[in-house]
This record gives sequence, C-alpha cells and structure tokens, in this order.
Amino acid sequence: MDTPGTALDRSAPTNRIWRLAAVLILAVLLLVPIWSVAFPPLLDYPNHLARSFALAHLHDPAFTFSRFFHADWGFYPYLGMDASLAVLGRLFPIETAGRIFLSLCVLALPAAAWFFLQQVNPGDDATALWALLISCNSFFLAGFLNFDLSLAVGFLALRLWLRWLAKPGGARWVAVLVIFTALYFTHLLGFGIAGLVVAAYLVFDRRPLRDWIWSGALALPGVVFYLHSSRVGLGVHTVIFRGFVEKLESLGMTLHGYWPVLDWISLAALGVWFLAAWWRNPEFCWNGRWLAMAGFLLALFWATPWMWGEDSDLDIRVLPVLFVVILATARVGRRAKWLAAIPLLLFAAQTASLTQHFAGAQPKLVGLARSFDVVPRGALVLPIVEGDQDPIERPFTHFWAYGVIRRGWFSPYLFDEPGQMPMRIVYDSYTPDGFWNLAYDEPPDWTQVQSDYDYVWAYGVPRFSAALAGIGERIYSYGALEVYRVRKLPDGSVKEDAAPRSIH
Repeated sequence: MDTPGTALDRSAPTNRIWRLAAVLILAVLLLVPIWSVAFPPLLDYPNHLARSFALAHLHDPAFTFSRFFHADWGFYPYLGMDASLAVLGRLFPIETAGRIFLSLCVLALPAAAWFFLQQVNPGDDATALWALLISCNSFFLAGFLNFDLSLAVGFLALRLWLRWLAKPGGARWVAVLVIFTALYFTHLLGFGIAGLVVAAYLVFDRRPLRDWIWSGALALPGVVFYLHSSRVGLGVHTVIFRGFVEKLESLGMTLHGYWPVLDWISLAALGVWFLAAWWRNPEFCWNGRWLAMAGFLLALFWATPWMWGEDSDLDIRVLPVLFVVILATARVGRRAKWLAAIPLLLFAAQTASLTQHFAGAQPKLVGLARSFDVVPRGALVLPIVEGDQDPIERPFTHFWAYGVIRRGWFSPYLFDEPGQMPMRIVYDSYTPDGFWNLAYDEPPDWTQVQSDYDYVWAYGVPRFSAALAGIGERIYSYGALEVYRVRKLPDGSVKEDAAPRSIH
C-alpha cells in the first residue's frame, strides 16, 4: 500500500510533465503567427531588418552598399536588434534571422513577466498567464522591437534586483549590474522606466541609504555610455502633451490589437478576474508596495508628454509595465489556478485574431513584393509613401526595404539616427521630408528625383502619377502601388525640361 508521501513523490514528475507540455503549447501558439506567413506585417520591421542586412554586407562584392553606407558602432542605447541580428545573420538567412528575433520578443516578455511576478508573489504562477495578452502588444505590432525587447529585459532586471535586495551579495549585485547595462543597450526608455520603478520601490519600502547607493550604482555604466555616445533628447525644446480626452482614450493602448472589441473585453475581464479572486477568498491579500507602484506608474503615464523632440508615443510606453505591475498588486493563492481559464481563453482568441490578420495581409504584401522582381539589382530607388493610419495597420510604409535585402537597392530612408543606430548614410541624394510624415504638403522636386534615382516606388500617391509619368515609365502596379523607371539620357544625365513644370 502506498503511503501519502509516496503518492506525492510519484505525482511530482507527472505534474512537471504536464506543466512542460502546457508551456510548449503556449509557446507554439505565440509563434504560429510569425512562422505561418511570408511577411510579418509589422510597420518598422522591414526597415530594421534591411539596415542589419546592409551592415552585414557592407564589404560584400555582390552588393554596392559600401558606396552608400558605413558602420558606426558605439555605446548607443538601441542596439538590441542590430546586435542580435549581427550574430543571427551569420547563422541564418536574414529573413529567417528576423523571424528568430521576433520569436525571441514574443516569448521573452511573458516569460520575464512570470519570472518577475514569481519574485513578488511566490506561488501565484497562474496569475502570470495574463502576461500572454501583452506578448504581441502594440509596440511589437508596430515593429518597435527594441523597446518591446526592453520590456522583457526590464522585468528580468527588476526580478534580479529584488532578489539582491532581499538577500544582498556581491555576485548577485554584479549579475544585476550586467542585466541593467544590457537593458541600456536594448532601449533607453526601457532603461529609464526600470530605473524609475527601482527608485519608487526604494521610497515605498523605506529602504536605508545603503540600498539607495548600491541601487543607484547599477545605472552608472548606462548613464556614462549615454553621456559619452548618445545624448539623445538633450537640448530638445519640442514637447507635446496629449489632452485629457486623448490621454483617457490612449489608456486603451494597454491591450491594443487587431480586434478592438476583444481588447476591451480583455480589460473588463481582468476586473472580473480580480473580483472573483477576492470574493470570499481567505488567501487573497493586497500587496501594498505594488499597489503604490501601480499608482505611481499611472501618475507617470499622465505626467509624461506624448512627444519629446522627435520621439513620440512616450506616455504609452509605460502601459505594458503598468499592466504587469497591476498583476503584482494582489496575492490570490490557490484560486488563481481555477481562474486561469479566463486569461487562457482570451489569449486563444487573441492568437486567432492575430493569425487571421497576418494571413489576411499576405495577398497584398505578396503583390507588393512582386515589384522587387522588375527592378534590377543595385538600383537607386526612392520610396514615396502616404497612408497615415493606425501604425499596426500600415505594413506597407517600410515594405520597400525588402528590396534592399532581396535586390541590393539603395533607398535613402533606412533608419539612420545618430546616437541611436549603428549605420550612417553617406550618399548625398535628394530626400523629400514628406516620407517621415506620410504626407507630402508639397510635391517632390521631380527634377532632383530624376537626377538622383533610377526608380520610384510610389504607394498611395495617385495625385503624383502624372508627374511621375513625366519623368519615367510605369513598369509595375498593384493596388495602391506604382513603380516607375526614371527616364535618363544615355550618358546618365537629365534633360532640363524633362520634369513637368506644374502639378494640378
């Protein structure tokens, strides 16, 4: 006859197997949207991917990138994706390497949130299932991948810091220093938000001066690197705040996906989950320190401007952190396991919506991709793109960047931000500013376009079709896309009267 202890010993491996199986199923569901389509429809993603490809092939004789770009690696705070792809790109084709990096992003955030919550409320593992709903958050869907990765690195840093705070030791402090420095290199805002959480926690927990000194020292390498190499945002005078109504509406960005009804249902379900977790549950208790932290982050959201200099959407960057901290505000106990069905069902619905949207975008993106085949390798291509809508709904904006990867094009709008990114465009060509606003208040200078470029990749600008026909020949069209081959003289020069004198 088995004793109770023997039965428990036998059930432990079985429980671990079931947990491992559950984790693998969830991981597969997270990865299905990324690996089931030819083109992940993420706004900035193709541009980042193309920059990494150009950096990796600067001196490859099969390309002419060295004419147009040069590498400028430094102690910049936005190197997470470039550094990762510099390694992955040596092992895999760049588009496969990009998918692996996307996979890292969607897996790392819920895993790091669970790791953090395990430290805050040990034993409440089921509560962390809610973090699955922010694995593909609006920043991921917009292709802001360095910031998205910084959320995961930030929760990992906070977990290690809390462990060190509970049980100080030299080795633990060094480990925290390393991860906070890595957080700086991932994204400056992620580094800053984690630093503010550390400072607020020290205040709310009334920690002694010694903890302040050692915790503050964790930021020193990042601060030194920033002042030495980056200085992004210093001396900037353009500051824009959202109005009260806009702020209120932007709170919905906490869970912002392709199905708005599901987003609001999920937020409402979180409130229902807390109510069900609290109702007549003797194990339920509030965590005062993290309640105060949630209030602090909410206040930070209201106090932060929408734009500082050229960086926008600053205020909503705190919302994913606030969401996870809200999960840390209460210890639920065993009832959390019974309530796990709520976040799991919502996550399943979100995954279905995401997969459907990714698949639905493919016919259009494949049609756009066929334009690459009609433009020769090494061409100088000017993208002209309009279409200012929700960032997660416009994968066409930087889609031309696949031409850099697949055909070795030069295009002047690869991301090149001094103090942030490790590539510089050294080729001096005409670049209309309207691209960055997705709206051209004035028509481009067509004579300069004709002089500096071989082709124009024009999306959503039918009002420029007549002018483009005046300087070139349309060789491809698909939906809102028109591709023009620019007309040149045999010696490469341009007729003075080639461009139309007026646009109506």
